[in-house]
Amino acid sequence: SSGINAEWPLRPGVDVTDKAKEIAAAHPASIPQLEPIVTPKARAIEPRCFSAFAGKVKVDLAGISYSVGETMTKLDLSALEQLVETGQVRFIHEVLRKLSTDAKYSRSSTLKDLLTALETDINKSGLGCVKEQSDWLSRPRLFELGAAINRYRNLSLRRQ
Repeated sequence: SSGINAEWPLRPGVDVTDKAKEIAAAHPASIPQLEPIVTPKARAIEPRCFSAFAGKVKVDLAGISYSVGETMTKLDLSALEQLVETGQVRFIHEVLRKLSTDAKYSRSSTLKDLLTALETDINKSGLGCVKEQSDWLSRPRLFELGAAINRYRNLSLRRQ
């Protein structure tokens, strides 16, 4: 047989660390130099794209069904495993509805800015900041809210 094992057969209890280091030094890895990664330009959300959530909707744990013209379309949230009750999905719906109408949130530029502004309002005013009667709403994490916005098929963005 040929190769390294012919010269250095595996033997239990034999330390071959020095030989391995010698072989590694004789065959250095060549790692290509890559261009530096360029950070993409920030994109801002167009709040008007959420206007479909102002109409008739159906909310369940798997997502939000909303009307676009004559057809019902679904914002599929089934992959968001941390959403464990319908109240959290209702809250996401109310946030999306508020985004389409509230000028305060239209000034937020990026998704991060929007979520930060929303978190500030929730911490200050509670869940009532998105809907006055918030009895049936539960607060999801901001990660799930951001993920829901990213899953919206009609999400409209503009470059800053």
